[in-house]
Amino acid sequence: MTTETRPGAFSGYVLLILAVTCWAGNAVIGRAAADEDMPPLAMNFWRWAAALCVFIPFFGRQTLRLWPEIRANAKFIIGFGLVSVVAFNSTFYIALQKTTALQASLIQSILPVLVLLLGLIILRTPITLRQWLGVVFSIAGAVLIVMRGDPAVLQTLQVREGDWWALIAVALWAVQAFMMRWKPQSIPIMPFMTVLGILAVIVMAPFYAWETVTYKPMPVTETSILMIAYVGVIASVGGTTMWNEGTWRAGAAQAGYFGNLYPVFAGGLAILILGEAPQWYHGAGAALVVAGIWLAVFEKRN
Repeated sequence: MTTETRPGAFSGYVLLILAVTCWAGNAVIGRAAADEDMPPLAMNFWRWAAALCVFIPFFGRQTLRLWPEIRANAKFIIGFGLVSVVAFNSTFYIALQKTTALQASLIQSILPVLVLLLGLIILRTPITLRQWLGVVFSIAGAVLIVMRGDPAVLQTLQVREGDWWALIAVALWAVQAFMMRWKPQSIPIMPFMTVLGILAVIVMAPFYAWETVTYKPMPVTETSILMIAYVGVIASVGGTTMWNEGTWRAGAAQAGYFGNLYPVFAGGLAILILGEAPQWYHGAGAALVVAGIWLAVFEKRN
């Protein structure tokens, strides 16, 4: 077993798959509410405010009982929270408003490379041939689906301001996945997420106020409320919680490959919910991503 993979890794893989399934719904929500003009920082603030409506009633007392442990690990929790629920989510929402979904998805596909490089640079963890093959297969599958099987799509791409934001967001995603190895075992995932939600709302509040005054206010419509409910409850309480716990159980390097399941599940939901016709690149791309995960994650160990 590598130094990164923990006992119970298989359950971690299941949680990672469920997390990406929750996140994939964002693509469908985004298409269904394409005309909704929601500022990025407001989106992140209300996302975690909505999540706290679940975390506090159900896990508030447990969180209070664990306050001595939380206080003892405050440096890690604050650092992780600033990287993940504050910086990553904010930069990703900014990126989506300044670039195309196509280019943002292509940039996201490099996540497993960044996680492996962090392990190599910081912990001197060697990268095996199977891991590199896993990277190649998983990225190829994700790119195939995002391009909808048409290489000519690459000719239409232009570097935009949002692409740099997307690159920063993916780098932050890799860092937060890497940091999860140091999550305190004495703090269960739900109190941990409750504290992160509180931190996100406190830190995002002044930025949200600044954005409202200098840029635009958050629209209050039926669609915007439904979107916040989805990203708050399904994507944050469900998806982010399961991703963090899955990453802690399985290891950051393994979790990185599962990120490329996002276009696979997004395409599947579009077929099931939006009635889009299945195409050859859906199946071929999914097969490549799964093959990449299998090669890298289920590597034989001595």
